[in-house]
Amino acid sequence: MQSSELSVQGQSLQTLYNLYFNKRLIVNRRYQRKLVWSVEEKVKLVDSVVHELPIPLILLAQRKKAGVETYEIIDGLQRLDTFFSFMENKFSYEGKHFDLDTIGDTKARLDAGDIEQGEEKLSRSESLAIANYQIPVSIYRDASTSAIDEVFRRINSGGRRLSLQEIRQAGVLGSLADVVRRSSASIRGDGTFSENVALNDMDELSISRRGLEYGLAMEDMFWVRHDIVAQDDIRSSGDEEMVLDLVLDAVIRPWPTSGWQNRDVAYGVPRKIRTASSDEVNAAVDAVGVEELHQRILSVVGLVDDVMAGHGSLGRHMVKLETYEKGTQRQFQAVFAALYSLTFEDGMVPKSHDAVRAVLDNFWGRKLSIPTGGSAWGKDKKKDLYPNVKRNLKKAFYKPEPKRVTVQLNSRMYIDSLLQGPIAEEPLIELKQGFCTLSDPPVEDPDLFEQIMQTAVGMANHGKSAEGLILIGVADKPSAAARLEQIFGVKAVSLQNQLVVGTAEQIAHLGYDVDRWWRKWQAKIQSSKLSNEFANSLAHTFKPVFCDGLLLWEMRPKSIGKPITYDGRFFVRIGSSTQEMAADDFLSHMTMHFS
Repeated sequence: MQSSELSVQGQSLQTLYNLYFNKRLIVNRRYQRKLVWSVEEKVKLVDSVVHELPIPLILLAQRKKAGVETYEIIDGLQRLDTFFSFMENKFSYEGKHFDLDTIGDTKARLDAGDIEQGEEKLSRSESLAIANYQIPVSIYRDASTSAIDEVFRRINSGGRRLSLQEIRQAGVLGSLADVVRRSSASIRGDGTFSENVALNDMDELSISRRGLEYGLAMEDMFWVRHDIVAQDDIRSSGDEEMVLDLVLDAVIRPWPTSGWQNRDVAYGVPRKIRTASSDEVNAAVDAVGVEELHQRILSVVGLVDDVMAGHGSLGRHMVKLETYEKGTQRQFQAVFAALYSLTFEDGMVPKSHDAVRAVLDNFWGRKLSIPTGGSAWGKDKKKDLYPNVKRNLKKAFYKPEPKRVTVQLNSRMYIDSLLQGPIAEEPLIELKQGFCTLSDPPVEDPDLFEQIMQTAVGMANHGKSAEGLILIGVADKPSAAARLEQIFGVKAVSLQNQLVVGTAEQIAHLGYDVDRWWRKWQAKIQSSKLSNEFANSLAHTFKPVFCDGLLLWEMRPKSIGKPITYDGRFFVRIGSSTQEMAADDFLSHMTMHFS
């Protein structure tokens, strides 16, 4: 591993809370799991502090970007969250809460109305003793990403504190790990556009526990609602292992064995079996494209959810059993593989949701059977089973003529995942309501293209590895959504507190269909005042997506590893706005972001 400076020192909870208060403690979601401790576990930790018992060391990695110093949490996420949630009165100790007037930062939040004081309080002296408790903190300075990943893996694999899938996924780079991580989070509902999230925002992205009001209720998750993956398995990332199997079935032919050794090999862990190597799997994912595969997976999962809307659990619908302790993972995996093949390999679409649901009724109670148990699911058994599953489901599909360029599956789950997490001031996300002005009559917005090109350049100038998202078809405020409904008769769909309004009616008003508009904008991007390298990259990412019948467009500006200009002008993203900079200021800005 790359050598780096390592310092160990004691820091008070009060000092660490100040870093938290200022959003300088960062969670890297490439390797960090969710908040999983129960209230009982949290109370035990507070009890250790009250009785001045030693607790394990906190391990942080110092990061510096654009002059701002932050600390990435390598080890100690659950402990830090416990301390800060207790100091913010999210749970009590022996029926009493931390006195929020004890330190300046909690008092500031109390005065601002961000947090509330619990009725029963610890004494000021007791609260101060907790705030002054010294924790051993080790800080890596100037550590490389690979070094941090390796440290995390060693910490968590040695003691087997993580599940097999969490160990596979922890800190791993590559297309397979990327699509599994992102698709799993999107399906659960805790996806974020950025990999790095302030610890302050983790509550809303974690699974709720008894006595703790986290953002995601387990019973509302797709896997649990449909009796596919058991709740306890989701806590140990069993849903991510499920997604891994779905991805492998989607991209590897012949269909591979599903077993722990095969999964290990796919992640580059050597095993004495013959199966697709990590290089082969990543190449197969790349052949489809991470973004495309991510969207395809969510589209098929979303189709299943839509098919069963108002009709209960898919598991209970296709397997007529009374108990579901172990879920219906293999049954769903086989159905998913068939739906994926029908849609993306054969170019077919459902006749209707009712037709698909009718075929799936008691699907595994007919002549089809599936191996159960904890052993590997062999590729030979899949070879016999999967074609039969596909043949039965094909009855509910047809092939449209003529063949359409765009696959118009409902991607609501995908759009929902793009809007998850804190995006209000996110510099790498921009939402646009559409291509037309809201005038009477509406006309094509003459400034939109230039604005989007400038924004794309600003996002690409955010750093060497920056990747942004521009999503067209989301209203910036309720009045705009109301006006679009008045002009075009479009009813907005609310997702993640955003109003999705679509653009199909607008481009039809301008005399275009989806495919012609797609080609027009790709040509405009490629012939714009951008460099050829960036223009070609950007044009390739511009594509349509569909949400409950509404047409949106996404664009993914990505850094080419060096600063770029638009028409000889310098643009950057400051917060959620695009700003032009003078040459001298731009040079200073780039020195901080690209050094």
